[in-house]
Amino acid sequence: MKKKNVEFGKKTRVKQRKLYTEEDNWLEELAVSSSQLESVSKKSSTRTLLKKTDDSGKAKELGRVLAMGGRNWYVQPFDSDEIIECMSAGTLSSMYSDSSLLAVGDIVGFQRIEQETDRLKGLIVQVGERTTRLSRRGIGKQSTEQVIISNADQLLIVMSAADPFYNKRLIDRYLIAAEQGGLKPLLCINKIELMDKAFIKDDLNVYSKSLDIKIIFTSVKRRIGLGPLKKALTGHITVLSGPSGVGKSSLINALTGEKLQKTGSVSTRTLKGRHITSSVRILPFSDGGGLADTPGLRELGLWDIHPDDAAFYFHDFDPFFHQCKFTSCTHRHEPYCAIKNAVQQGNIDEDRYQSYLNIAESLEE
Repeated sequence: MKKKNVEFGKKTRVKQRKLYTEEDNWLEELAVSSSQLESVSKKSSTRTLLKKTDDSGKAKELGRVLAMGGRNWYVQPFDSDEIIECMSAGTLSSMYSDSSLLAVGDIVGFQRIEQETDRLKGLIVQVGERTTRLSRRGIGKQSTEQVIISNADQLLIVMSAADPFYNKRLIDRYLIAAEQGGLKPLLCINKIELMDKAFIKDDLNVYSKSLDIKIIFTSVKRRIGLGPLKKALTGHITVLSGPSGVGKSSLINALTGEKLQKTGSVSTRTLKGRHITSSVRILPFSDGGGLADTPGLRELGLWDIHPDDAAFYFHDFDPFFHQCKFTSCTHRHEPYCAIKNAVQQGNIDEDRYQSYLNIAESLEE
């Protein structure tokens, strides 16, 4: 397996802590076919190589974090298909002191801990550069960036045609988060058998036509659209995210060809069957690429965006910015605003503009 080149930052003293709040309900089963993970990533950017020894001279290995459970992080070394149960060292070398210090998907340096039991354990001492990320604003007055997953390629926003009805406000938030994190967005509308497809295509026309986002309509029940969806995902690490009840688990089972087990015996090679409080579970495809499944999110608080900058993430506004009379126009209350005028003339989708207003207002809170 090829060595991974990663860049590391300053050492940060850390305390063991929960990165996710209980309200997220992120009690998930990790299902990883670890022998296939080598084919998942196709990143080619050049970064600084992690040294194989730390200041104490102890040997160090490189691996990818596959899951988080309580205070444990489950790491697969790049040169084997083992799964190592790790804890974060008291002193961690990381460039992310203002963000989640560790996240699923991170490339890490770790040391094995020798012990008499059969369980493989280690200590994470370094965290590498995150080439991409899906993150959100943490909860609390002094919130920081909460990284859901790092080093993926695509974000598949999963919504359902009905039960529950797709949420365009949440779609717009996901699109901003994808752009912030360097992820290519895709949109999947599942349970298409419950609604008229022509109506939904017309309702979501702004995403496919104005924003050039690929929309895939699926129905697991009637086996509709699974081929095109699998084709769009193959060869990439794709994060699946969306609200609860839209059928993400059914889609994953249909795409991977296996039913994920909730309980059962533990395998150190695959971690199947183990209850793990995890932000994601990585499910590789046999023909390349893989899915990073995230539990349902009720909301997606955007991170590090000033309210006055929110409009720049709405690219259907781009042709009209230069026509505003005032260069500092926020497109909310100013006169002679070209964006508001374009909405009135039908050149900007009214729902998208309302979504912008809602997001800008929420960023002021």
